[in-house]
Amino acid sequence: MAAEDPVEHEVTCPHCKKTFRADLIAGGAERYRGFKCPHCKLFVPLHRAADRDLLEPLSRDTDAVD
Repeated sequence: MAAEDPVEHEVTCPHCKKTFRADLIAGGAERYRGFKCPHCKLFVPLHRAADRDLLEPLSRDTDAVD
């Protein structure tokens, strides 16, 4: 995986169970890559979010029209 991931993700926090949108926080090591829950401030590592199916990439297509 690249060090920077420009795709926004929809993440469900395993602690407070709230859903939020966030960009991937790139860390120096794999265990430091993840997301920070804005509700309870828990750090959700990328590999754990992916393993538990708590992660969904969102499209950043700005040209899309409803």
